[in-house]
This record gives sequence, C-alpha cells and structure tokens, in this order.
Amino acid sequence: MNHKISEALKSGLIGGTFGGTVSGLLNYFICPLPKNLMDNVIGHSIGGFFCGFFAGIVGVLMYIKHHADHKASLNSND
Repeated sequence: MNHKISEALKSGLIGGTFGGTVSGLLNYFICPLPKNLMDNVIGHSIGGFFCGFFAGIVGVLMYIKHHADHKASLNSND
C-alpha cells in the first residue's frame, strides 16, 4: 500500500510542477493583471501547482481502484 501512495505523490508532484510552470508562463506573457507582475506569476504558479498535484493524486488513486476492482472481478470468476 505504501508503494501506491508514493506513486500517487510522485505523480502529483510531476503534475503540480508542470501545472505551475505552464500557469506561471501563461500569466507572465499573456495576461499580467496586477500592478506587480511577479505577484501574479507566483500566485498563479502556486495555484497551478496545487491543481496539478491533486489531479495527479486523484488520477493515480482512480487508476489503482479500477485495477483493484478489475483484479477482484477476475478472481471471483474462478
């Protein structure tokens, strides 16, 4: 079980890093709204990181649940 959680956390960190980077770059070059540009970039990067992190965790946990259910249904047919 610890292996599954560590995979979920690793996936979340990767998704969060990409989400934060893309969000920060888009807000730096496309829509810099506040007076202080770096506040906007940092704020959106943090938001993108957490969105990607939780999306990665939920995605991996759904994958684990799906395969556990599929494995259980295969074993019940025996």
